[in-house]
Amino acid sequence: MACVTALAGTDVALAVLPAGTGNLLAANLGLSGDLATGIGVVLQGGRRRIDVGAVGDQSFAVMAGMGFDAHMLDATNDTAKKHIGWLAYAAGAARHLRDRPMRISITLDDKPSFARRPRTVIVGNVGRLQGGMRLLNDAQPDDGLLDVAILSPRTLRHWLALGWGVLRRKSSVPSMETYTATRVAIRAKRAQPRQLDGDLIEPGKELLVTVRPQALVLCVPQPATDPDLAHDAGLAKTSGAQ
Repeated sequence: MACVTALAGTDVALAVLPAGTGNLLAANLGLSGDLATGIGVVLQGGRRRIDVGAVGDQSFAVMAGMGFDAHMLDATNDTAKKHIGWLAYAAGAARHLRDRPMRISITLDDKPSFARRPRTVIVGNVGRLQGGMRLLNDAQPDDGLLDVAILSPRTLRHWLALGWGVLRRKSSVPSMETYTATRVAIRAKRAQPRQLDGDLIEPGKELLVTVRPQALVLCVPQPATDPDLAHDAGLAKTSGAQ
């Protein structure tokens, strides 16, 4: 996130060498986790511009969230992540499945605000989560839009139905609403945990997110071999992105 924040809005390309637990930017864009391959992409690969989300003076490339997802990150043990990888997040999630829902209002662009009582709100630039799950089916990293998921499960049965719907990539998932916007304002009755690209930021009553279209230059494979990346690259080509 620090590198994205520093490089967004410049012509300096960001090279991704995945070494973390989730590696979600790499997973979403078909980037290899192998160091030698990653260096080859830097030296011989292509360049692609993608959008970033902005929260204050910080930028993110994957997702921002308020509520349960930030609680989950805070509760996940670093030692467990080193030993079992992204599955460690399941233990962190289990600790907060029964937390009280938030009371929030949401404003998308210039549309009227609406109230919800969700467990979490996620604002994404891409759609894939850990383990290959795709939360936001239509999210594209270069479409100039933010994709918003409002998750409102109340019981364990609701959580299971939501998870099953996401796994099956259904167009309508129980206990989840999705929207798109260029500006997203989430305002809560009390301070809530918040995260940007998996990094916790100070809890707060607001999460105000805007999109910075095509603000980040990214090193990508050339030619694309991943089906999702090939599809995205075709979109970028037709839109005139380099």
